[in-house]
Formats: sequence, C-alpha cells, structure tokens
Amino acid sequence: MFENLNQPYPFNNNFKHNLRTIAFVCMGFMLITLYFQPFGINFLASPNDGYFVLIIGLVSAANFFFNTLFLPGLFPRLFESERWTVKKEMIWNVWMFAVLIVAFTLIAKVFRISGMESLTFFRSAALALLPLILFNLSNYNNSLKSKVTQVIDSGRHWLAEERKGIHPTENEHIKIESDNGKEIFEEDLKNIILIQSASNYIEIFFREGANVRKQMVRQTLTNVERSLSGFQNIKKCHRCCLVNIDQISRVTGISPNYTLEANGLDFRIPIARQNVTRFRKLISLK
Repeated sequence: MFENLNQPYPFNNNFKHNLRTIAFVCMGFMLITLYFQPFGINFLASPNDGYFVLIIGLVSAANFFFNTLFLPGLFPRLFESERWTVKKEMIWNVWMFAVLIVAFTLIAKVFRISGMESLTFFRSAALALLPLILFNLSNYNNSLKSKVTQVIDSGRHWLAEERKGIHPTENEHIKIESDNGKEIFEEDLKNIILIQSASNYIEIFFREGANVRKQMVRQTLTNVERSLSGFQNIKKCHRCCLVNIDQISRVTGISPNYTLEANGLDFRIPIARQNVTRFRKLISLK
C-alpha cells in the first residue's frame, strides 16, 4: 500500500487556471457559509459575523495563492510536475489544512463569533475543510478534462494515420502551446532534435538551416509527451528528455553513464540505462 504513495501525481502549475480557481472557490466558500449557516451559527446576526466570513474567505484565498502560485515559483524543482507524487500531494494538502485551521481559530477569537467560543478548534477545522475540498475538486475536474481532451486528440491522430495507412512522415508539423496560451512553438518534425524539461519550462532544440536553435516554452514535459504521442519518431530516452530518433547519430558511454549524440548539438543527451538496448536497435534500423 505504501509504495502507492510514491506514484506520480499530476501537479497543476497552470498560473491562469489556479488564479481563476482560487477566486471562484473562495467566493463559493463565503456564499455557502452565509447561506447554509453551518453549526447553527447565524453568520449574519451581527456585522462582526459578516466580517468574519469575509476575512476567512480572504485568508483562504491568500493561503491558496501562497501555496499554489508563490511557493512553486520560489522552489520550482520541488514542485516539478514530473517529480510530484501522491505522498507530496497529501503532505501539501495537510499543510494547507493546518494553516487554515490555525487562521480560522484565531480570527474566530478576535471577532468573538457567537457559537464559536466552545470547541473553536474543531469547528474551525470543519470550516477549513470546505474551501480545501472545493479547491481539490476543481483541480481534479480540470485534470480530468485535460486527460479526456488528450485522449480524444490522440484518438483523432491515430484514426488519421490509420486512414492514410502510413506512420507520420518527415513533413509532419509539430505545434506546442504554453500552459498560459501566450507562446506557441511550431516546426516540422524533421527539424526537431530534443525536448527537455527545465523546471516549469521545456527547452526545444531544433535545426534552422545549418544552425541549431533553442526555444523555451512554459509547459511540462509530461503534457508535451502526451500531445506528441502520435509521432512515431519522438521517443522518451530519459525522464527529462524526448528526442527525435532520426536526429540521433549514436549511443555512447559505458554503464551506467550512457548518452546520446546528435549532430550539431554541443552536449550529450542523457539516456536511462533501461532504454539503451531499444535505442541502439532503433538507430540501427534508420
């Protein structure tokens, strides 16, 4: 059971989506609290009660903003999507829950909310669960929609190739869009050499005439790997690298430090030991 805690878990680092989610979740949390009056407490009995709901809504927003937007920017390696696991997700949620409990308890004492004097800690914990659940449900829904879209796109691409009766050719065009939609990389498949992870970005190395150029796009390697799954020439050689097999000249090195070489690239590409045999075979078949 415990080994499942180390399974990969998608970390949502889409700034625009998280900002929108935080706003909707906290507004929804305040409206639900005012409408349903949990614990039989009338949060509209006095101005203090109304201010209490407003403050806990703002504190929830600040908590989510700090933990989902500020911290990932401060510690990008810790929050890399490729390294995020179920265990990290659980610890992260427990941390946000604890912060909300402490904040709600202190605010209830400051505002002297009627009905919160006894068992303040437990009632604050129950209140703190609501925005956390709403936030996680929203993220899960977004992740599910993203996966469904990717499956549909992959299916369409597969059907198109089946109808043509051939694998993607060198004239295939690759399009990669950043997670905020502001950047788009487009290039022919035959010119792509390497796509590698660089924190919350990817680095794309491609040929432009006789030169090798690099472009950075704010996107995760996991998402790019899914979107390019229909291209037979794009292979994952390492957890942080995708390569165009047609651009690889040979496998070099000795166990466990194997690398790939590509003409015009001034560095060697890492390759996982378990992929060495497969890549040697692929290169020999070119």
